[in-house]
Amino acid sequence: MRLPRLRRARPGTSVVVSDDDVLEAAVRVFVASPEASLADVGRHARVDLREMTARFGSREAVIDRVIMRGARRIARGAVLEDGSPAEQIALLVARLWDDQEPVAPFITLGVRAHLRVPVEEALAPARALFADAVARGAADGTLRADVSPRAVAWLIEQSVLDCLEALARGLMEDEDGRTFVIRQALATAGLGWTEAAAVTDAVTKRIS
Repeated sequence: MRLPRLRRARPGTSVVVSDDDVLEAAVRVFVASPEASLADVGRHARVDLREMTARFGSREAVIDRVIMRGARRIARGAVLEDGSPAEQIALLVARLWDDQEPVAPFITLGVRAHLRVPVEEALAPARALFADAVARGAADGTLRADVSPRAVAWLIEQSVLDCLEALARGLMEDEDGRTFVIRQALATAGLGWTEAAAVTDAVTKRIS
């Protein structure tokens, strides 16, 4: 697989490359080639290997930084839009999926064991929104009430992460990823498959 084309500075200019610039380069490089090295990332960020090592330490540390940055970005951007509780869940899942689908290979690189707890902590704001929608749906009888909204919210979050991993591993070739993950989340929240399909179709038309 081809790596992204290297951007070059103009001759005679001095370029200061921030950590964010390096992490953006890392996303492009690792999505194109998950086995790329720290030197590959540095080359595409225009930072030599010595400085990359001094600033980040290792390839694994860069991957960890990218994953945590992505989780925090998801949390900052998470909102509940207008609609029924089920529609709100579907819309939030769709937004998360659209944001994360391009970088799904990172899921196989890692929400690894040592990052699972920090990632879940970073995603707490998004999980709270899921729990809020589930609680209102449980109260009006449209969503499951047999377990706590917080537990259901956690299960929804995990289903999104699992679907991203399945996508990255090539296990969803016969499915439309966004449709599948929304239906899975709604089923987790307590809808039957026909109800989940109807809500998914309505939400997909709304955001298309």
